[in-house]
Amino acid sequence: MTTAPDRALTALHGLLTGRGLELPPNAPKDGWASDEVLDRIWETRPFAVAAALTEQVHGVLPLLDAFDAGAPLLDDIRAGHVTAALGLFTPNALLSLTAPAVRAGGRTLLHGRYRYATQDAEASVVPVRLDKATRLALVTHDAAGVRLHGAGRAAGWGWAELDGAPAAALSRPVDWAPGGELTAALDAYAWAFSRRALAWPARVVADLRRALARAGEGVEALSTSQYLAHELSKLEIEISLASAAARFGAGFKTEEPGGQAALATLLSTVDLIRRTARTAEDMATELGLEHSPAGVADRPDAADWPDAALQAYFGGRRVVENELARRMGLVPEAVGA
Repeated sequence: MTTAPDRALTALHGLLTGRGLELPPNAPKDGWASDEVLDRIWETRPFAVAAALTEQVHGVLPLLDAFDAGAPLLDDIRAGHVTAALGLFTPNALLSLTAPAVRAGGRTLLHGRYRYATQDAEASVVPVRLDKATRLALVTHDAAGVRLHGAGRAAGWGWAELDGAPAAALSRPVDWAPGGELTAALDAYAWAFSRRALAWPARVVADLRRALARAGEGVEALSTSQYLAHELSKLEIEISLASAAARFGAGFKTEEPGGQAALATLLSTVDLIRRTARTAEDMATELGLEHSPAGVADRPDAADWPDAALQAYFGGRRVVENELARRMGLVPEAVGA
């Protein structure tokens, strides 16, 4: 599943304008250059901003085609006037994507909870169980019956509790079958995210090497420590391998949507982001190094790592790991999926 490039560029322009930002300098202007524009955004903007834009363009926009053309919010989301997130990746007892965490009562009133990753999201696309089928619901975050709350360092955002919340729109039935809309959208989004997001841990590791080189002189410099060099080298090798796989994209093993390559690469991506952040935090705490400029750019005060922004996409490592295991036939399908 792909998003028409002109729609993607329109959405990117609107989303950046809404944040008081502009398209990157010298960004291509024609509609077929939306991916190049996203590449520039990942190079010049903080992780949280770039990841949110990637999710809306490669995750949200393709799924809007499952709604009736005249459904509320669609035009505003496509124009980038409304920031929308995916609520597809909510952990449950099975850590399974195929079991919607939200149910519909009276067809349009929603109950349950979902996880979303974009801090300034004004709406979410959420899977809902209705009439023994899975549908997508558009939920506005300011609607009655919606309570937003955080977890960990995501104070005030990251999770939504629904208690009789209205659905702004409901899609036609969708499913997680190998050729289904949800699977195709997830795989396309996973490739688009992995190819770009792996540049973030690569920059952080490079920052750490420079910081180690400055910490001390001669044979006592921290950069001469075999232990620290080995720790960073492991990350560098794994990031390089994952980046190579991500660059192949959907052509990797000529695999169709629903295969293992997209999720294996995505799992490596989310795990490397998490591990790199932890390594940098440990080195800052234990060795007195400064935080990586690449890592603190999401916070004006540069006081903490943006843990929620780093780990919330795709529901985190455990959700991605379980989806890969499901595709490998290692776990059963969720009941009622």
